[in-house]
Amino acid sequence: MMRKILITSFLFCFLYIFGQNENMDFLLYKNVLEKSDSLFAIGKISEIDSKMVMDLAKKSDKEYPLKYFENSFQLFKDSKYNESAFLYYLGKMRTTDFNNDGNGHFEPSTDDNVILEEGLFIYMALDADNFMKVLKMAKDFYRTNDYLYISKNKGYQKVNSPEIYSELITAIENNKSKVQQELSLQRDEMKKHILEYLQYIKSN
Repeated sequence: MMRKILITSFLFCFLYIFGQNENMDFLLYKNVLEKSDSLFAIGKISEIDSKMVMDLAKKSDKEYPLKYFENSFQLFKDSKYNESAFLYYLGKMRTTDFNNDGNGHFEPSTDDNVILEEGLFIYMALDADNFMKVLKMAKDFYRTNDYLYISKNKGYQKVNSPEIYSELITAIENNKSKVQQELSLQRDEMKKHILEYLQYIKSN
């Protein structure tokens, strides 16, 4: 069940991404693997610049939903993965509110969204406690701050945060060891595909 909650289409997305812009996208995946393994080994996987990312979130709150994902993607490319994840999860919740408010329908760019979703999972899956911490930070910010871009619209209301986040937080709180095992299995599978692709590039 948990593996379905986390990611169910990595291989499809992986092949799609590298069919589009394989060199740049592959380097991003390779980088997050190396950086996350290194930070985990020295006990710094959970470090986050809270002030910077909160300030960036407040600025993003004044703009179209795309801004959350643009900022998240830039942080991801800068190897600031916890900060990137915070904005990505917040952006998902703000997008739900935006679409529910009758403002049209927004969906983040397929290419960038796939890279963020899969790339951030590679990082977050190493430490369930850190995963839960970042999700809680995003949910807390969402709950205590209105989406200023649309909050003055008549009938504005917050839609409950995506159920997937609440389910994962609850699962970690109730059985962290089991969730960590499943996160690690999924990450190992993703890592295997990435390393296989690296070998493919080297041999061609």
